[in-house]
This record gives sequence, C-alpha cells and structure tokens, in this order.
Amino acid sequence: MKQLPDEKTMLELLKLASDAEQKSKALCDLTAKIDEKWRIRLESRQEVFKQSDKSEKIS
Repeated sequence: MKQLPDEKTMLELLKLASDAEQKSKALCDLTAKIDEKWRIRLESRQEVFKQSDKSEKIS
C-alpha cells in the first residue's frame, strides 16, 4: 500500500489547489465581462443593420 504524503506536503498541495481555484474564478469573471462587452456591441450592430435594411426596403 502506498504512503500518503506528510502533512506539510498535503498543506502545500491544498494551497496550490486553492490558488488555482482563485485564478480560475478570476479568469472566468474576466471572460464573462469580455463576453458581455462584445455581445452588447454585436447586438447593437445587428440592430443598426436591421434598421438600415428596413429603410432600404421602404425607399
């Protein structure tokens, strides 16, 4: 049977896992902000194109 790591090693692994989790959360938040920024731009751009298409059809 394999030996488990000692307490110091386990605490270091726990700290690394915690740091990785925090970095992942920060990256996720940043990705969500970027997504929202570009989604809003795309939606407004699509709206402009729809309005221009309507005005061309009327003319």
